[in-house]
Amino acid sequence: MNKRFLPGKLLPVWIAVSALLIIAGIVMYAVFGFNYVRPEKKTIEVSYDAVVSIEDREADLEKACEDAIAQKGVSYSDKQVSDELEMTYVSENGYKRLTYTFGSDVSDETLSSLRDAVEASVTALGVSNADIHVTAHTLRSERLYEASWRAAVALAVAGIVSLVYVGFRFGWGNAIAGLVGCVNDTLLTLSIFAITRIPVYAYAPMLFAGVAMIFSVVLWLLQCARMRENFKDPAYESLSAGEAVATSVLASRKLVCAVLIPIAVAIVVLGALASGGVRLFVLPLLLPLAVSVYSSFLLAPAVFVPLKSKFDKLKSSRKRYVGKKKAQETPAETQA
Repeated sequence: MNKRFLPGKLLPVWIAVSALLIIAGIVMYAVFGFNYVRPEKKTIEVSYDAVVSIEDREADLEKACEDAIAQKGVSYSDKQVSDELEMTYVSENGYKRLTYTFGSDVSDETLSSLRDAVEASVTALGVSNADIHVTAHTLRSERLYEASWRAAVALAVAGIVSLVYVGFRFGWGNAIAGLVGCVNDTLLTLSIFAITRIPVYAYAPMLFAGVAMIFSVVLWLLQCARMRENFKDPAYESLSAGEAVATSVLASRKLVCAVLIPIAVAIVVLGALASGGVRLFVLPLLLPLAVSVYSSFLLAPAVFVPLKSKFDKLKSSRKRYVGKKKAQETPAETQA
């Protein structure tokens, strides 16, 4: 094995790479924020009783509405006619809703003017308008800061609990390395989203960071399990901490790939088959997956090497102390 590529020796490199990206991400976020997708839209809704008020004049109603919109010099991006439901029984109640959707470039004043024009045009039809209602709506996405912070706290607690389990099961050196990997993956995921300007929904950055933490814990658990088994092999006893960790990480590639490849394929297939909105959420999941691979194969093993070396020395010192103490007690027991 080429000793220049031992994980412990490359720790400064991985720290520098992560620090550079995270600092750049903080600067980009401070200046530009995330590239939020704001699906703001504005609508004019005409609710009417298709049986009593309109009967066979639905086409006239739609034409009146569209003529009023055209006279204002505004074009709509979508038009839908849907049946209203009686929520108590989830059944149709005879009412219909005609919805015209406009882009976010339409001002609130223009939207209000459109509503008045459509209402006047509907009234001019000469049908009973007692059950015809024209309303305007502005739909905006919220950034949900409070929910994001709650999610951050929940994810932090979940990560700490997972790493406490790692500490008891595989050793505290593994737990510390895993903690460094989780923190790195969370910050690095957020930073890369800020740097690359990948479009995300308002709630998504923290969610993607949480996914990165989950991937990081899972992959590091796989590495820890493999290292625990490999380090029992007598062949590893002659290796240094860096060589032992590097050999184990290389040996775990097939196991980790068996987990990663199906996840990556599922993300790509689902993203390819999904609609635009779902695709916008699914495909960026490849980023936290890639970040967790970097952490579990490069950064976390590099952090673990000096910790393993330190714990191995402590363990060796303890064995020597116990052996020396037993050697000192043996003559006294023989004389007795």
